[in-house]
Amino acid sequence: MVYGESWYLDLVGDKNWSALVLNDYEAVMPLPLKSKMGLTYVQQPFWTQQLGVFSKLEVTPEFVNSFLENIPKKLPLISTNLNQTNFTEKHQLECKVNLVLDVKKPFEVLKTNFSSNTKRNCNKANKEGLTIDFDSTELTEYILFFKEHIKNPVSEFHYSCLTQIITESLKKGKGFIAIVKHKNEIVAASFILKSENRIIYRTGTSNRKGKDTKAMFFLIEALIKKYADSNYFLDFEGSELEGVARFYKGFGAQNAPYYYYKKYNNKLLKVLKK
Repeated sequence: MVYGESWYLDLVGDKNWSALVLNDYEAVMPLPLKSKMGLTYVQQPFWTQQLGVFSKLEVTPEFVNSFLENIPKKLPLISTNLNQTNFTEKHQLECKVNLVLDVKKPFEVLKTNFSSNTKRNCNKANKEGLTIDFDSTELTEYILFFKEHIKNPVSEFHYSCLTQIITESLKKGKGFIAIVKHKNEIVAASFILKSENRIIYRTGTSNRKGKDTKAMFFLIEALIKKYADSNYFLDFEGSELEGVARFYKGFGAQNAPYYYYKKYNNKLLKVLKK
């Protein structure tokens, strides 16, 4: 996952992160740090769904345990999302939903797993005269569109961070902007992160006309067509929201859960948080 790469951690963690490392980088667990009132603690960064232990070795529960138990006790709080391979029963973990579609089959085969509602909306979208550009360089336009139409606005700092992530990912070939237009008007857009075998639907939104023309169905279907029959997973990044989860499941996505880990090493801090 691209989240564990140093350039990404530098951006989302404002270069304030450390890591546990096994031998000569046989495995790594990033520890993004925050400081408040003189305390430095581990906190999951914004725009970052999963971290935890990354390794080319087999990640067993014992392997995960060893990393969790070696996080320095001087850190008063550890609050982080582990990735989908990082399960362990020894520590209390909260399971979270993440819907993923394996696209290693021809598109016509993948389409048979679309729900009837998704097929119907895709057919409608394909008759609306929509066009899509997967190599858009309209970064400013995308950010403005995203800010205007996102359901849950975020802070200017997080918008700025997203802009940096997109800029750097475009330079590194680690992501791209997908723009859907109707008669030269942007009606839907998404930023997609990309790693060796995973494309991550990082952000996506549409305007009123986009909703009327089912532009997001058009975008996702086009994305699946683009990567069908390749060695990729399409990662939808969630969702815990029933309506959003239904939308992703409509394309045949399956749950690949990840885990949230939280621990207080400072009893007073734990009392204050209650």
